[in-house]
Parts: sequence; C-alpha cells; structure tokens
Amino acid sequence: MKSPVVAFTALLSKDTTIGPHAVLKYDHVVTNWGGAYKPTTGIFTAPYDGLYSISCTLLSYPSNSVHLAMVKNGQKISVLYAGAKTYPQSAQTLNLILNKGDRIWIQNHQNGAAKMHDAKMFNVFSGHLIRDL
Repeated sequence: MKSPVVAFTALLSKDTTIGPHAVLKYDHVVTNWGGAYKPTTGIFTAPYDGLYSISCTLLSYPSNSVHLAMVKNGQKISVLYAGAKTYPQSAQTLNLILNKGDRIWIQNHQNGAAKMHDAKMFNVFSGHLIRDL
C-alpha cells in the first residue's frame, strides 16, 4: 500500500518584518499537496502519523541578525541564525516522527523584531511525508 502524498513549499513574497516570538507566515505557496500548510497562520499540521522531512531556509536583511526557531506543538526543536551586515543564508532539514495533528511552524526566536530579505526566492518553509506509520 502506498503512502499518501503530503508536500508543501512556501516562500516569503517580499521583505518581511515580524515581531518578537511571532510566527512567520510564508505567503507565497508553491506547493500544498494535501492542504496541510495554512499560509494565513504559517502552520503545517500533520494529516497522518508518519516520518516527515521539514526544511527551512533563512536570509536576513543586512541591517539585522535573525534567529528563527522551528517549533513543534509549542516546543522549540531547532534554531537557525543569519548574521547582520552581509547576506548570509542558513538552512536546516529535520526528519521528524509526527503524529496526526502535530503542528510545525517557524517563529522569531528573538526579543526584538526580525527583518528577512526576500522576493519569492530566499526564505523557504517546506516539508513532505516520507512514509506514513
């Protein structure tokens, strides 16, 4: 029996500033097979128990450094960092066992605002179901 298909890729459509600890809403949806990513909230909700691959890339605006946290059900599971004064990019991919209904999102991990540089190409939130369990 084949695993169901779940896959999403969303990007920021423009330079974006978010407040302290706010969820980043990737508004340019490229793929959303299965409809599990909601651009209005920035949250991916696992529709099946399974092994998922979740990725995030970050490009900060040169005027600030940025720390973004990947969060699962309210608990930080990883942090990305991009420094100031250049255009550094960072990325992470995590393979996660998720239960149906688990929620994953990316949020500002700083006590101050964070500005990301983009035009539909640098800041990406993406994931897919590798195998249902």
